[in-house]
Amino acid sequence: MFEIKHLKTLTTLAHTGNIRKAAEQLFSSQSALSHQIKDLEQRLNTPLFIRNTSPVEFTEAGRILLNLGEEFLPKIKAANSALKSPSLTTSSLKIAIACHACFQWLLPVTSHFSQQNSKIKLEFIDESFDVNKSLKHSEDKVDILFTDEKLSEENIVYKEIGQFEVMAVISNQQLSALLHADNSINSPERKEQASPYLLPKHFSQFTLLTYPLPPEQLDIFKLFLTPAKCKPIKVKQVTNSHVMLQMVSADMGVATLPDWLVTSATKQSLFNCMRLGENGIHKKLYARYDKNSRQLAMIEKLLPEAIKEFANLYINEH
Repeated sequence: MFEIKHLKTLTTLAHTGNIRKAAEQLFSSQSALSHQIKDLEQRLNTPLFIRNTSPVEFTEAGRILLNLGEEFLPKIKAANSALKSPSLTTSSLKIAIACHACFQWLLPVTSHFSQQNSKIKLEFIDESFDVNKSLKHSEDKVDILFTDEKLSEENIVYKEIGQFEVMAVISNQQLSALLHADNSINSPERKEQASPYLLPKHFSQFTLLTYPLPPEQLDIFKLFLTPAKCKPIKVKQVTNSHVMLQMVSADMGVATLPDWLVTSATKQSLFNCMRLGENGIHKKLYARYDKNSRQLAMIEKLLPEAIKEFANLYINEH
């Protein structure tokens, strides 16, 4: 949908105030920059800023991308600096993540760890690492895999990082329509529940927003929809969780995400957070590594920081 270069362009445009100055700062021509923005607007099918304003004035869609860029570009820059900085040793720690949403809280941990341990090089293998491949070949490729799947494997340690609940995120408008169509959701019995919940059948009315993974790798299908032989009207894949939440609030679909990711946004009444089933879907996040790893000392040094940061996700929300 959009790329990092687009976020850089929009943030530079916001800071400089016009395309000419933005092009100079980005070492690009004015026409090339204008073409890039027009191409992005065509992809998104919406204008990103109002023409002929000085300084430039962004539309609502433009502000969404601008906010995203201002939040993540500094983190990306810090990560690149940490991963590319000269090292006095060849020691490296290869990390894979089988959980898209985990990348945003884990990145600051690894950036801080790199700054405090200059002799250790941290390397992310792939943000959307294939769990099945990693379980077979991680001895050669990965030192730590962050995953919510646990298997019984010889010499493999699964260190618990923390627990979370997978929640449904639904817009106010879609929830109102659902309540109107299904009176059982709003029954007196339901009002006594601490948290409202959705049933698999309700998803037959939704467009489901998911990460770009096969259904068999997604919890919403594995643990909820497939066993009940239910499926959504349509599945739309989205690579970024923040964009996914914006799409939910724009009534473009329903998403299922970890509770720590959506709690603060629901407090702002941007959308509703609901359990999946009466008891909810609860999972644990693990760090998977070989107990005989040559990097064991580094692993055991990093994991307490990861556990602490994950716990802070909940402390900061209460």
